[in-house]
Amino acid sequence: MLFLRPLPPPSRRSAQSFLRTIATTHTSRTQTPPPAPWRASSPPPAAAIPPATATAPEPLSYHVHRTASQQLPVYHLAKRGGNLHQTRIRKIEGSIGDLRDELQMALGLKDEHIVINQTTRHIIIKGWKKAEVDKFLEERRF
Repeated sequence: MLFLRPLPPPSRRSAQSFLRTIATTHTSRTQTPPPAPWRASSPPPAAAIPPATATAPEPLSYHVHRTASQQLPVYHLAKRGGNLHQTRIRKIEGSIGDLRDELQMALGLKDEHIVINQTTRHIIIKGWKKAEVDKFLEERRF
């Protein structure tokens, strides 16, 4: 019964890592004061109410998620031996057609130069337009 043998003790590095994790979570819990309770019958504190802005941005029907490294998911592609240059936009959620239409208007592209791949939900643009697309998405606060 080989599976019943005792396990060796954990390595020094893993034990130190575990203890460090325990120490940081314990101190972060004790240092954070509990939130001040307020009753639903009384108005919330002034700090809890966000200030009203006169020019609230209108909600968009699409969203472009950033990558794990907080970059915009816009990529240059070179196909057919480097003769076909394309720009690909990934990680689009919502109305992909609205994003395509707005990009086409902003970049001044023809209909055949900007295409939607419905299977992968990518937008493919003819030519290397990464800088222009990045600027377009940054203006819309993505």
